Amino acid sequence: MKNNITFGTDGWRAIIAEDFTFENVKIASNAIGKYILKHCKKDAPIFIGYDTRFLAKDFAECCASVLLGLGLNPIISSKPLPTPIIAFWAAKPPENLSKETCGAIQFTASHNPPKYCGLKYITNYGGPAPVEMTDEITKLLGTETGNMKQEAGKTSHASCLMPHSSSFNPLDHYATHIKSLIDFNRIKSSKLKIVYDPLYGAGNGYLDTLLKEAGCETITIHNKRDPLFGGLLPEPKEENLKDLKNSVRTNGSIMGLATDGDSDRISAIDQNGTFYSPNQIASMILRHLYKNKGLKGTIVRTLSTTHLMDHLAKKYNLPIVETKVGFKWICEVMRREDVLIGAEESGGISILHHIPDKDAVLAGMLLTEMLAYENKSLSEIFKDTVKDAEWSCINDKLDLHINNKDKDKFISDLKSAKNIDFNGLKMISVNTTEGAKYLFEDGSWFMARASGTEPMARVYFEATSQKVLDIMKSTVQNMLKETSLQCQK
Repeated sequence: MKNNITFGTDGWRAIIAEDFTFENVKIASNAIGKYILKHCKKDAPIFIGYDTRFLAKDFAECCASVLLGLGLNPIISSKPLPTPIIAFWAAKPPENLSKETCGAIQFTASHNPPKYCGLKYITNYGGPAPVEMTDEITKLLGTETGNMKQEAGKTSHASCLMPHSSSFNPLDHYATHIKSLIDFNRIKSSKLKIVYDPLYGAGNGYLDTLLKEAGCETITIHNKRDPLFGGLLPEPKEENLKDLKNSVRTNGSIMGLATDGDSDRISAIDQNGTFYSPNQIASMILRHLYKNKGLKGTIVRTLSTTHLMDHLAKKYNLPIVETKVGFKWICEVMRREDVLIGAEESGGISILHHIPDKDAVLAGMLLTEMLAYENKSLSEIFKDTVKDAEWSCINDKLDLHINNKDKDKFISDLKSAKNIDFNGLKMISVNTTEGAKYLFEDGSWFMARASGTEPMARVYFEATSQKVLDIMKSTVQNMLKETSLQCQK
């Protein structure tokens, strides 16, 4: 029987009750369990977590039942938790519990619409599973399952539930680690007022709790479990943050923070309600780590992430590495060398001495610490960041809803770089590592890449002026006219 389970770059995601069913969760959990039996110590714990989505906890319990049937040692979170926190537990479990783990399984669909759920296998070093690992797990799909306790007449859901696995409280152990990275005393002395919006997601009770422990006057909005996420996508894009903007202005707060459904992506609002993108946030945190905390290391960013980081790296005499899109590629660099900061334009950030995966809870605390060090607003700090870099830019993005045939033709035409008129802009290179990225003489660039999971292509733009941005966008729009594509900002 076809199970329609596909492990992509960030696990398996599907529509609940269509492909994401209890039966398929059993199949996927069994495959992961078989992989663990082959590569890890059988008695080492494997942590299981879940976000606030519909049935996520039930799916997690179903997974635990399969792993128990295989003779493994699953430990379930006592409540919904952010993905980066269970990743931290997988990499650095408490000393009184275990010296090593079998990794973790998190039930989340991150920023996807409410009708989706998903699961991802997190390695025992706290990073996303690499391709060779997910390929091996995929080959194990459909193999014979372990001995699961089932009772006649029970539903597939009920037959999953086994109360024998132990649980863990996620926050305290993680909080101890965060306090080793963040100066809570400096934050306390600044008496900051902050609004936090978890967007009804798993960050609720985590980032706001840490902010309060650091002495911030903290207001949390959208702080109840809502599997429909208030009718919005659980993604911290500006269009989803109207309530956060209003709350920041109404309460006279210095900053607003927002995280996605599983709290691994972040964005911010300043005291005037101005939105700060992940590109701006990553650049400010880079400057903060170097200038205020005296840290050094390699800067890692994905192809689609701002070159403002490159200019800061040059100013600070730090090496920079560009990777393919996806934090798993940043993870690979973090595993082999000291990385000061790894960042992607979608909001994923990690730093030196932390897990090699994106963490919005940590990023929120870093932004708060930065305000305490600088005693300035976000707008002032960003101006100082641009001044340090001696380079400024404008960013934009197009989402192209496009069938696979036209998507492939569009990317292919860009890769060939033939007969494309850029209205006087001097192109110096085309990078075809992933999609096509055009770099121009003044440092402006744009990049187009196809989605591997849906009929969509994305085009990212970074320009040194509005005029250059308009030229790049009009060039792309002219190419799209042939296929009558729908474009959304």
